[in-house]
Amino acid sequence: MIGVIGLLIAIAALVILSYKGLNAFIASLIAAAIVAVTNWLPFWPSITGDYANAMRAFVGSYFLQFGLGAAYGEFMKVSGAAESVAAKLFKLCGTKMAAVAALLVTLILALGGISAFVIVFAIYPIAAPLFRKANISKNYLPGIVLAASVSLCLAFPGNPTLTNALLTQPQYNLGTNAYAAPIMGTIIGLLGLVLGSLYLKIVSGRDVEKGIGYVVSGSDAIEAIEDKSLPPFATSIIPIITVIVMMFILKSMMPALHTILTSLLTAMFLNVLLNYKTLKGKIVKTFVNGFWNSIPATFLTGGVMGFAGVVQIAPAFQYFINFANSLTTTFNPYVSAVFAVNVVAGITGTALGGLQIFANLMLPNYLATGINPAAFHRIMVIACCGLDTLPHCATFILMCSVCGVTPRDSYKHVFVLTVIIPFIMTAVGILLTFAGIV
Repeated sequence: MIGVIGLLIAIAALVILSYKGLNAFIASLIAAAIVAVTNWLPFWPSITGDYANAMRAFVGSYFLQFGLGAAYGEFMKVSGAAESVAAKLFKLCGTKMAAVAALLVTLILALGGISAFVIVFAIYPIAAPLFRKANISKNYLPGIVLAASVSLCLAFPGNPTLTNALLTQPQYNLGTNAYAAPIMGTIIGLLGLVLGSLYLKIVSGRDVEKGIGYVVSGSDAIEAIEDKSLPPFATSIIPIITVIVMMFILKSMMPALHTILTSLLTAMFLNVLLNYKTLKGKIVKTFVNGFWNSIPATFLTGGVMGFAGVVQIAPAFQYFINFANSLTTTFNPYVSAVFAVNVVAGITGTALGGLQIFANLMLPNYLATGINPAAFHRIMVIACCGLDTLPHCATFILMCSVCGVTPRDSYKHVFVLTVIIPFIMTAVGILLTFAGIV
């Protein structure tokens, strides 16, 4: 019981310390130490071994994606291409729809195959000037990027994410593919998009009336590029379209990681080619600045993943797994599975990790209950995006770092967009399953 209490205290400490403004990396070390002590784990091996190994695995897997994603975003910003796209969106959407426009652009990029960890570096240079022109607070941005690139994207059938692909693996015996439950998924995805857009439109309009607007932070360009010096929209949009198109073309030709890296490099090359006069003499500096700016975000996120690594070896974690397993026979299988995956995703702070643990340890219990495999696949892929975005979520920490906002100021929007709305989407998915609409 002490271990269980310690695990809950550790998660609370990570959340509170991050809210108080303590560096998330340091907060994750403190939280990991609490887990180790209260669960009688060997202290230094837990920190130098389990914590460090989980962090190393994450940083090793993602540092190049983070770096190239940030460099791509820096080229878009310095060349003026991002500002040009933002100016066009502003003219099309106006002040009241700026936040919704950012949601749509992010969703398009996510459906093109750019992961949530990378997409923020690509979308921020576009969204920041768009929000600046509309005088809308940047505190919406973490929620917008998280909602569009994770929960909304995962709802749509055929989305090219690792989370959507997980349950298609043969060892899980579900027999589904990435396009599982196409009708249900499309309905739920559109519902989430409408709900998210309505929320953003209402709260952004309310804040504008209260005089709460855009605040420049260290992650912004100090000087805005004037409209008269911006590159044409037609050429500015080409790198963005290139990333999306190449992700679709290359996804069947090479691994997902190589697809992302190749697409980003190609888009950067085109940006330089199309804006050579502006970037002349600044190409190397722009690349280095962008790549280097990703390092703090990479390690902040890696630290939270290190904490998750210690949590998963703690004896108390097994208590929560057993509790989640006990739900199998307590409720309707779809309802109990939603609760179970959220318990695990909430503790670990990751949708993919939560779904993977669920699939490995609990999915066999559900296969014998007569579930509809396609419906179950789509519901679980959406459900794991509920409690995964509690304030200790590594992706949320990354979004705040890149967008230059604090967890305290931005989380209320994240909670609505990535916890409440996905729960509504999941509930509708279960109702559609009962109605035979899959």
